[in-house]
Amino acid sequence: MAPCVSGRCRTLPSAGRDVRILRWTFRRDGESVVCELGLNGDASSYELRLMPPIESGGHDAELFDDAMSAFQRHAAIERSLVDKGWMLEAFESGRVPTA
Repeated sequence: MAPCVSGRCRTLPSAGRDVRILRWTFRRDGESVVCELGLNGDASSYELRLMPPIESGGHDAELFDDAMSAFQRHAAIERSLVDKGWMLEAFESGRVPTA
């Protein structure tokens, strides 16, 4: 199953499981950047996805073997965004059910 979150689709772990997704939304000059952290498609690693403003197209994803490494990378991305004038607009944490 590939539900869409923030207008982009991704593959979630096997059916019958709930997956926690952490989502940070940054805003600057009417544009937004979304950073999501959750498990990858087969639940073997953590996936950190950076979805830039629509105009720039695409999104980047990085895989990590452990949560600490994923959070450290997120912190580096957040510092970089803030240094460039982006502000944290929202943080969401929720469970996404799989079918």
